[in-house]
Amino acid sequence: MLIVGLAGGIATGKSLIVQEAAKLPGVAVVDADKIAWETYAKGTEVYQKLVARFGQSILTSEGAIDRKKLGALIFSDPQARDYLNSIVHPAVRQKLTEVAQEHRARGTKLLVIEAALLLESPYANKNFFQYVIFVHASREAQIERLMKRNGLSYEEARTRVEARAPSEQLIPLADFVIDASETIEKTLDQTREIFRSLLARA
Repeated sequence: MLIVGLAGGIATGKSLIVQEAAKLPGVAVVDADKIAWETYAKGTEVYQKLVARFGQSILTSEGAIDRKKLGALIFSDPQARDYLNSIVHPAVRQKLTEVAQEHRARGTKLLVIEAALLLESPYANKNFFQYVIFVHASREAQIERLMKRNGLSYEEARTRVEARAPSEQLIPLADFVIDASETIEKTLDQTREIFRSLLARA
């Protein structure tokens, strides 16, 4: 089984790409973000550390971690973002190892892990992946999509986009690159070509 990481900036079209990849026989898709959110569940060690660091203001009325409040906090404060990553990534890494073992036993040929920060996070274990695909779109396209998708102002969207490393730095680190700046069809054509090539290698 090949383990493939799918990295890319916010609002570049990663979800569209994994949906297309998942249609191919032998391909399974896992969202590292969802696994990360599971590690924040009420009562977990990560939950307790986050509340101790950031206080009750990041909680919903039910006492769960409020994604929006936490998101606003970490996007505006690099130290808070580093702290979050330092405690969440080890927990996610452990869970991904278990998930990979399950898929290997199931006979999955290609396990795709959508992990947005894979190429830029110092906490990501790049040796876990045989290949990395990077999804890139122009900054203006990202800002426009983010405004439409999340109802953000131009400034809010720009801040989120610019909190990430520029594509030019990350493209050389990837094995494959999908340019999702243009039409959906062009993005999907590139996706199908890359994943067929990977399945042939698997």
